[in-house]
Amino acid sequence: MSQPSAWDQVISTINKHHRFTLGCHLHPDGDAIGSLLALGLSLEKTGKQVEMIVPDGVPATYQFLPGIQRVVQQPTSRPEVVISVDCAERSRLQLPEEIFTGEPLLVNIDHHISNDLFGQVNLVLPDASATGQLIFKLLEKGAYPIDPAIASALYTAIATDTGFFRYSNTTGEVLSMASKLVEEYQISPSQIAERVYEEKSYASIRLLGEVLSTLQISGNRRYSWMYLNQEMIRKYKVEMEEIENYVNYTNSIRGVEVGLFFKEIKPDEVKISWRSKASVDVSRLAAHFGGGGHLRAAGCSMKGSLPAVMEEVLSFLSKYFEEHKDRMDGRR
Repeated sequence: MSQPSAWDQVISTINKHHRFTLGCHLHPDGDAIGSLLALGLSLEKTGKQVEMIVPDGVPATYQFLPGIQRVVQQPTSRPEVVISVDCAERSRLQLPEEIFTGEPLLVNIDHHISNDLFGQVNLVLPDASATGQLIFKLLEKGAYPIDPAIASALYTAIATDTGFFRYSNTTGEVLSMASKLVEEYQISPSQIAERVYEEKSYASIRLLGEVLSTLQISGNRRYSWMYLNQEMIRKYKVEMEEIENYVNYTNSIRGVEVGLFFKEIKPDEVKISWRSKASVDVSRLAAHFGGGGHLRAAGCSMKGSLPAVMEEVLSFLSKYFEEHKDRMDGRR
């Protein structure tokens, strides 16, 4: 007898249990919030008891989503099942540890290539463009309800992780999904794009100006970088999710293959966002420093001062491009 598929295992788990807690990764993006909200709202409509938890609160960017008030910061009950969405490692799952005291079943739904399969049930498909794509398919396969609020969350999840259908992970399947969500549930792509992609706080635009003033490019013009330090953060008091897309400026320079954005989260901790074009798998580069992610977008965190971390990473990147010089030259 064949083993049940990952899809079947997740559906069976949902159908057999009643109390669920849903969580996602630290500093959640649109895919994390959209996936969390879509799955949580759908399970609620089936009569399940659901808590969707984001301990630091929902980023302001995504507070327009219908039903977002159902997401809370603290648990009020003990679940039978914890579902992690869009999180590659157990250590990055932002849920209070008290939730796990009753040893709930842990379900892991994700699309990161670096996912370490930390769940007892794992639905992890690295070829998927977004976790929202997996949630959409799960809801359809399990015959779980979708309404306009759920559709808006799903569209936001898929659109944000494909750069609003600009990135290389944009496939025919995700375009078909987006089309179905728009056509069947009358959601507004223009409104979602405006709220997520175009509306920024005044402080975040001022901060962007200072960050761009740090922009530099390597001598071989293969990679570019910029940084954000503690002084800038104190000066502008911008929420972290508002700066996540700053890194895209480093990779938008003609000829640049890899872009990096160094963020001094604490005096001794630096978060690095990596972006690349078709010739470089930045998930492998970020993995060298204990991180991971996707082929074209990845991240890692490092201990140390901002200058020391920048020196170490840029030295590594310089050696990488020197070692792969012939292959890179052949692409130009």
